[in-house]
Amino acid sequence: MEYEAFVKQFMDELQQNMEHDGVELQRHEVTKNNGVVKDGVSIRYPDNPVAPTVYLDDLYQMMKDGYSVSELAENTAENIGRQKSDMPEMPKLTQESARENLYCTVINTADNEEMLKNVPHENIEDLSVVARFKVGENGSFLVTDDICKSLQMTSEEVMEAAHANTDGQEFKCQTMGEVMRELMLNDGMPEDYADELIQMQGEQCPMWILTNEQKLDGAVAITSQETMKAAHEKLGEDFYVLPSSRHEVILVPQSVVSDINDLKTMVHDVNATEVSKTDKLSDSVYRFDGRKLTLADAPVEKMGETLTEGLSKGHVHSH
Repeated sequence: MEYEAFVKQFMDELQQNMEHDGVELQRHEVTKNNGVVKDGVSIRYPDNPVAPTVYLDDLYQMMKDGYSVSELAENTAENIGRQKSDMPEMPKLTQESARENLYCTVINTADNEEMLKNVPHENIEDLSVVARFKVGENGSFLVTDDICKSLQMTSEEVMEAAHANTDGQEFKCQTMGEVMRELMLNDGMPEDYADELIQMQGEQCPMWILTNEQKLDGAVAITSQETMKAAHEKLGEDFYVLPSSRHEVILVPQSVVSDINDLKTMVHDVNATEVSKTDKLSDSVYRFDGRKLTLADAPVEKMGETLTEGLSKGHVHSH
């Protein structure tokens, strides 16, 4: 079945499955992180302005993998119906609400160049820090220049509030072995067996995982000077930062690295094979010396301001 024929049949059957709820379906393009454009359909209930979105291109792939259009429409209707009672209310765009719900994320500057033209942001090397507005437990939306106007807040005020809430997040810095042990125990593996497996693996090249408690947009830890300094104390030396994804970064002690190009190759290969395009952060490798974050191969004499200075001097770009 051709794509457009699939879309028509799916939307018709989804509408029929949800007709008793009085929903309105709206097809539209959704631009996600790194310029990825998805073909989405929003399901809007008459009594709730928050409209969940499902992605037609993903569902089309599921059809090609063996699901029928009817199965996909029925499953989508059931899932949305179950979620309806848990859908969050759209927060009021007030300064009080903003100061409670704003937080920071980091994204790749070059891959989001067009979007950043209309979004307040700060630069850290080849990355940009942007603000998002939390909706409920798991939802959020990007703060644009227009939303700043609605909030009657300047770009600097928005970023300041977002940083304050981000700095208040719980960040975790664990060895790779500790993370693997945690995953094994969560999967039901006996504690003694998990410890034995970790011991057998050893620590040939010690790596540390830095992320937040939710493991969502956890790479933002690099914007927290307090968190980065705490990691520096924990590792006991300067370290390299590998952008595993937008959800976490990997820290490697500088003393165990003989060739920085090996790390660059690792990051590039992982991004190319293991990380989705929307989750990719960067192909670069960074270095943290206890005071500042820089590109790992930046000449020492050109290393810029400290992270604290760079984020506190109001270097906010807004158009």
